[in-house]
Amino acid sequence: MPMQSLKSVGLIEKDKYLAFELNKTPYALSISSVKEIMEYIQVDPIPMSPDFIIGAINLRGDVIPVFDLSVRLGKPEQPCTNRTCIIIAECIYNENPIVIGLKVDMVTKVIDISQSDIDDVPSIGGQFQSRFVYGLAKLEDKILTILNILRILTLNNQELVEALSQSEDELQHIDDALTTTGSEVIDGHD
Repeated sequence: MPMQSLKSVGLIEKDKYLAFELNKTPYALSISSVKEIMEYIQVDPIPMSPDFIIGAINLRGDVIPVFDLSVRLGKPEQPCTNRTCIIIAECIYNENPIVIGLKVDMVTKVIDISQSDIDDVPSIGGQFQSRFVYGLAKLEDKILTILNILRILTLNNQELVEALSQSEDELQHIDDALTTTGSEVIDGHD
């Protein structure tokens, strides 16, 4: 008996997505870009950063920039509640992994969505900006906007995040140097 394809026996491959809310609107990210979900913690501000970058956190020794995803998507900033959390996400840019935190109002669930249920954003004569959107998923009771993590870092913002990552490497190098030299002060003099 010949083997049948998955589609011919009614099994359609589905991808997993992390669903969350911003301003009472549902969104999702591919679960493959999500490293972890954490409760909202104190975020240290970064001077002169764009308004959508809240600051940075120290996550197990790594400095991670945190985006306010509502502000990044052009929505009003939302106050923190006991359900506010940070999604730690990773994407690849210029063959380098970039890790960022995304502040969201709440994470709701992990869902399976087949590629056939995801449509492109409809074009409205080129007047609609959808650069952050991967696609629109048709669910039973609603449409779910799936975001593209790499596009959230578009334009000069990728350079900003890369600079933050480089600063993290420099800080780690200085920290390592201080650790190996004991209590000596490194000031560039012998």
